[in-house]
Amino acid sequence: MPYIDADSHVYEVEETWDYLPAKFMHRRPLPITIPPSDAPYMGVDNSFWLVDGKAVQWTWGPGTVQIGCPLSSVHAGMKEFSIGNQSLMDVPARLADLDRAGVDVQVIYPTLLFVPLTDDDEFQAALEISYNRWISKRCAEAPDRLKWAASLPLRDPDAAEAEVRRAKDAGAVALMCYGTVDNTPLHDPRYERVWAAAAECGLPIAVHVGWPGPLRDLCDEHSSSLNVSFTLPLLIGFYSFAGGGILDRHPDLRVIFLEGGAGWIPWYLERMDHYYPVAEFFRKSFGFEPITSKSPESYKDRIYTTCEAGERLLPQVIDYLGEDNILVSEDMPHLEAREGSGEDLGERTDIAPEQRRKILYDNPARFYGIAAGQDTRETRTELAPAGA
Repeated sequence: MPYIDADSHVYEVEETWDYLPAKFMHRRPLPITIPPSDAPYMGVDNSFWLVDGKAVQWTWGPGTVQIGCPLSSVHAGMKEFSIGNQSLMDVPARLADLDRAGVDVQVIYPTLLFVPLTDDDEFQAALEISYNRWISKRCAEAPDRLKWAASLPLRDPDAAEAEVRRAKDAGAVALMCYGTVDNTPLHDPRYERVWAAAAECGLPIAVHVGWPGPLRDLCDEHSSSLNVSFTLPLLIGFYSFAGGGILDRHPDLRVIFLEGGAGWIPWYLERMDHYYPVAEFFRKSFGFEPITSKSPESYKDRIYTTCEAGERLLPQVIDYLGEDNILVSEDMPHLEAREGSGEDLGERTDIAPEQRRKILYDNPARFYGIAAGQDTRETRTELAPAGA
């Protein structure tokens, strides 16, 4: 069965920052590696990026995150994927691993950008734009099989609006952001021009799990970091689109929520609908206009999500959200135990064969604008190394 992987990743390398403006080149991120014997408390994540004199990797304590790069860490060497695959500096190695996973086309998202890199809004935007330029070059080595999502530099709305149009021309298939912009929700008026540009360009928005800001300092170890500060901002972003009015104000815009599973969406949409008349009653009493013209559940036909291949409630989500709005991902080369998602989903007997095909291929083809019926299988090994 053909398979489009809706969400996988790359680990950034020094070359990622080659596209910074000249005025920022002296501040380009630097990879630092600490011998494990000198910092045993860092465990296998014994490397970090140094940006503006600050380490982007907190292995414990308030603000804990786990970025997994630079690729000089012990962690990177433990993975089943080569360093060249993880960095996309060896595209044939990535393609060979796609073949082994049964993936025809893969959509690539960043890793380091999961967390803000600097307090300087202009520099942050420049870093994200440099990433976009770099990943477009990496994916251009196998354009039929590797697609990319552009990072939206929302801390600089002017730059973000311009980047929407540049990324469209450069071949991006989606625009990525996180559930908030630091402590600001996505439905804040300052971002309206960005959503309008995305709708005009026909590019969908991809809200990804990450550590954008508001909950990061609540968590001081990995479990709470992954389950709270990494995951819950996705729900905040979901509210902004369905309940905060973004989809209402931009009727041509589509949005997907990545790496949070699918089972929470029926609960959260029903919860938002539960409070909708209450909130609007008070808004009317205060003299305010409705925040959306319809209840949040009314927009679910324009809401997409990736599921986990083994989610128990997936049949119920399909029934609620619709079989045309669910995708699945490998999350290559992260350490999320999603490897083989396509095969796992394809073997489920509680989901109809036509539904499995939609989730694996038809839905991502339509959502990302990858031509349905595009057959990459005949050329799968064209760029793969000999013997792969």
